[in-house]
Amino acid sequence: MTAESPPVRSVEEVNKQFFGEFFNENTVDYLSKSAGSRWFRDLLLMILDRIEPGSVNSVADVGCGIGHKASILKSHFRTADVSGFDFSKSAIDVATKAYGANGIAFSCDDITEAKYETCYDLVTAFDVLEHVDDWQGLAKKLADVNNRYFIISVPVGRMRPYEVHIGHFRNFQIGEIEACMSELGYRTIKTFYAGFPFYSPILRDLTNHFFKAYAKTSHSKMGWVAKLGHDVWYVLFRYFSMKQKGDVFIGLFDKGATAPS
Repeated sequence: MTAESPPVRSVEEVNKQFFGEFFNENTVDYLSKSAGSRWFRDLLLMILDRIEPGSVNSVADVGCGIGHKASILKSHFRTADVSGFDFSKSAIDVATKAYGANGIAFSCDDITEAKYETCYDLVTAFDVLEHVDDWQGLAKKLADVNNRYFIISVPVGRMRPYEVHIGHFRNFQIGEIEACMSELGYRTIKTFYAGFPFYSPILRDLTNHFFKAYAKTSHSKMGWVAKLGHDVWYVLFRYFSMKQKGDVFIGLFDKGATAPS
């Protein structure tokens, strides 16, 4: 008698299970020390420097997770109403506990629903579109609730096998996001394609080989040895990796803006 094969899960099911269970309070500590998270913060701050803080009164961080990036947005747009949205209740619970006191509102609301009437000066979708089958449709729905600025980050280039296990439908190609945003009426203001060679391909290939260990890292407290390792990787990412060659895309788009100088 042969053993039955486990049922094949859809990408949607992987997303719901992985991110429904992924977050806990240790994730907050992990992201504050993680090399990748700290390096991405540097890239994001360079993007945010292109936006005058006083020009933004409302921010929606879609797929906010535990609110780490929403907290960065709040630090930059201090007087703005910043909201974080995620389908994972566990993520929203952790985000509210960690950052709610900073004046950020977190919820599981779907701002793309027709009944949702709020329109935001800035909408962000950090590492969201690769988890969605109809990503162009979601981008259009988010553009419909956006007054001006839109920031998107996605992985680009070769998709590793481990990414299927974290709910990725795809990686993107160079210029693909810019083309979509142009069709939606946006101008590209600033982009990075960052990470070569230490984040990509080196770390991404290592992650692919050691995915089972990697998948558990953010659930537990980071020890001093791991922290030292992350400090080394952070230096390699920030000071020895390119900002216009690599697998990490982040871009700022402005609805109806003139071409940047």
